[in-house]
Amino acid sequence: MGTDLSITPKPEWHAGLLFDIGLGKHFSVQPSLLYSKRGYKYDYNTQSTSVMNTDTTVTTYVTASVDAKLGYLDIPVLLNYYCGDRKGLMISAGPQLSILVTDQSVATTTTTTSTNGGTPQAKNPETETKFDFHPTDISLVGQVGYKFPSLLLVYVRAATGFAKVQDEEAIVRTGDEGKNFTIEVGAALTFGSK
Repeated sequence: MGTDLSITPKPEWHAGLLFDIGLGKHFSVQPSLLYSKRGYKYDYNTQSTSVMNTDTTVTTYVTASVDAKLGYLDIPVLLNYYCGDRKGLMISAGPQLSILVTDQSVATTTTTTSTNGGTPQAKNPETETKFDFHPTDISLVGQVGYKFPSLLLVYVRAATGFAKVQDEEAIVRTGDEGKNFTIEVGAALTFGSK
């Protein structure tokens, strides 16, 4: 008996509104409203062998391929610290609420059997299954950016979710597998009092 799981992240995009509200010379609050696409693929392969009698050994192969295509409404609220007077290098951190708004994910399962080491034959037709994903997630966001004097902001942020994306009966259910982890690179025009 053997099991193999391989997970591949998919590059996606995000867009929305970002506000920079000043709290003095070096601090600001940065609430945002973003639509964020997220996705991943994974293949789950398992193999089991059964001895039917002294002359017959049956090996069963099950392959599940999952293509997750999710869209979230992200609401991060970050506290920014600027090295300059509300411009220049900035370091940010804060919570983020994510609400699942689109789900175009599908899982395909194929089962084949091999008798006495012969060529695997399809046991059942290929089936497609929809997974249930949690409707919300809470994340911790860390960000490094640079704010130019002309209101342009560039940033790199990482967000790690606290909950699993899929329900417990899904294939991925151990360790940190199945949790949202995103790295975003972006540029924005910021608005707010200086």
